[in-house]
Amino acid sequence: MRAGRPTLIINGIPHAPLIYALTDCPGGRWSWEEVPGRNIELFGRQGVCLIELDLWIEDMIAGPGATLDLTIPRKQVAGALERNPNAAIMFRLHANAPRWWVDQHPDECVGYADGTVDDPAPWGLPRRIATDGGLPARASFASRKWLDWANGHISEFCRQFGATPEGGSVFGIHLAYGLYGEWHQFGFLHHDPDTGVVATKSYRAWLRNRYGSDAALATAWNRPGQQIDAVTAPDSPSRERADLGPLRDPRVHQDLIDYFTWLHSTMADALLDLAANVKRSWPRPIVTAAFQGYFYGQFARNAAGSHLAHDKVLASPHLDCLCSPASYTDGVRAMGGSGHGRGITGAVRRAGKLWLDENDHATSFVGCPWDRKFHSSLEDDIAFLRRNSLLPVLRGGGQWWFDFGMIAGTPDFAGYGNVGWWDHPRLSAEIKAVHGIAQARHAHPYYRPTDVLVIHDPWSFCHTVAKRWSLEGFKFGDQPPVGPNPFSGRGMDGLLEGLYHSGLMFDEALIGELATLDLSPFKLVIFGSTVVLDDKQRETIASRVATAGRHVVFTGYVGWSNGREIGGHLATSANGILTSGREFAAPVSTLMLDDAAEEQKLEPPKFVPVYNVPDSHVAGRWSDGSTSAAWREDGSVTWWSFGISPTSPGILRALGRRAGCHVINDHDDATAHGDGLLMVHTLDGGARTLRLPNGKVLSVVLPPRSTTIFDAQTGSVLLGN
Repeated sequence: MRAGRPTLIINGIPHAPLIYALTDCPGGRWSWEEVPGRNIELFGRQGVCLIELDLWIEDMIAGPGATLDLTIPRKQVAGALERNPNAAIMFRLHANAPRWWVDQHPDECVGYADGTVDDPAPWGLPRRIATDGGLPARASFASRKWLDWANGHISEFCRQFGATPEGGSVFGIHLAYGLYGEWHQFGFLHHDPDTGVVATKSYRAWLRNRYGSDAALATAWNRPGQQIDAVTAPDSPSRERADLGPLRDPRVHQDLIDYFTWLHSTMADALLDLAANVKRSWPRPIVTAAFQGYFYGQFARNAAGSHLAHDKVLASPHLDCLCSPASYTDGVRAMGGSGHGRGITGAVRRAGKLWLDENDHATSFVGCPWDRKFHSSLEDDIAFLRRNSLLPVLRGGGQWWFDFGMIAGTPDFAGYGNVGWWDHPRLSAEIKAVHGIAQARHAHPYYRPTDVLVIHDPWSFCHTVAKRWSLEGFKFGDQPPVGPNPFSGRGMDGLLEGLYHSGLMFDEALIGELATLDLSPFKLVIFGSTVVLDDKQRETIASRVATAGRHVVFTGYVGWSNGREIGGHLATSANGILTSGREFAAPVSTLMLDDAAEEQKLEPPKFVPVYNVPDSHVAGRWSDGSTSAAWREDGSVTWWSFGISPTSPGILRALGRRAGCHVINDHDDATAHGDGLLMVHTLDGGARTLRLPNGKVLSVVLPPRSTTIFDAQTGSVLLGN
């Protein structure tokens, strides 16, 4: 941490964490080849000297008993240095066991509750991650044998390669495993992992450590006679069965809660084991990174394949950088969308770790290899580039440009071969300007004023139900709609998108931070996904949050569980708003707050929260007239309950104004600030009045389909049309 920001320092010099990355795809992965080499050189000319290169353990061992061969990693680094002598390299190192290892150790592999392994032998030059989303044969996160195998080769690689001249140019190891290398359970979108032999043994050992005896387990699970050695992983129907709305009742389904707690703890333990090994084995200080902390945009499948052990990972000294692609939700990536990543980045920054977005947004030249309907223009490319590259910088992190362009086709076959996504003079100029702005921020302390705080708890997903996503009609890149899942889609993704478009100054935190976080700046505190509030957390909310004239908001099923039972009475006891629930044949809620309104529709039938308050304290109604949103005053504090989280920018702005919060932009543009910068990304453009955090007021006209970057102190335009 330097001056309030997690800072990447190489040879004593702070570097803007903006990286150029080659893909894992054949045709675009080797630095020494013509097209990848050109793009490494091109980015270097714009000041981008941090390069990520792909590498698999499988690239360095020919078969069982083979010694480590460093030819490919040496060629990878040498190829990058030939095109950019100032390059500093991060390897994306895949810890996958080769097929021959998997075939030798079937009991160490992933099992699926809803199907058997189906992973045909590859032919040609396939992507090695190509079948990760199906029912692939892969080593389980629970396999100690796989972990020892991977650790042995990784430690040997670190010691040997770290001593080579090429190793002197390596600053980081990005550890990759799981679905697409992103530390998800394999096949989790459409299937239910992990039920394999080694997973069952690991789960039983975890239960034995947790409960100590069969009798204690039987009592906790309310299953007389249950024995630990007879426990198996839950089947798919059990995973998809809820007890109240989307909630699991601990009195009935503690076994499911335990299973998902084990599943995510085991994944985190495996990652941190590998990261600690890299730190021990590399001969110099080195940065460790991993795809981790995914929370938003998880297809409503957080329990099956997200990263719920976020608190454990953030507390570890072994992992320095957490990464994710930007959310794939259509509204986020579209023109006018917020472009945000998938992590709770405020918590990551406060933990002293660097957040990195993967910028894999296609450009107009060759399109998108997984979406042939993708269309853009050069002007749109510039707007997306500014938004996607600088938003994580504003949040105290960075990003990498992940270049699938060179395997997507040619812009003009008669005149060009394959090109990188950003291989155009105007985009190169933009990248140079973006890098210059980000690098210049290191001369200033990091500062991001906020007065709205959103609280989340990834572990709550152990207590909620989500069904598998049907394969019928599925194609890679598809997204589920936000609306049908009020817990995941509304209280997380929809809420965040609405906040980015509201003009409010907000930050996010984990529930575990609440007891120690400085709450003095915050006037509005929104609880988003904290279904479970234990006794200590409830006391903290009462003593630390519900003070100083704040407005405190519960959304959806927040507080409906205390970890021992579930019900609306538990939410009532936390905020004093009389809360119950019932099945609704056609759930439609209309929110009304000052001059803003929002209609919210859910797929019937649904169990929805209902509130009992005087008419004067109603902020929303279900279509039958019962209350869907309510508020009450308790001394200087105002409590709010929303059966479905508000997602419209207008309602959120009105809520913020009620609490006395600052509003930068009254329009629904994607507006972000931080690190002395203000970004406005707009679809329609037009005249705007922007109220900077320091009180300065700007009157500007924004072009349609544009991104403009302002200095948040002076109001001067740093990047604009």
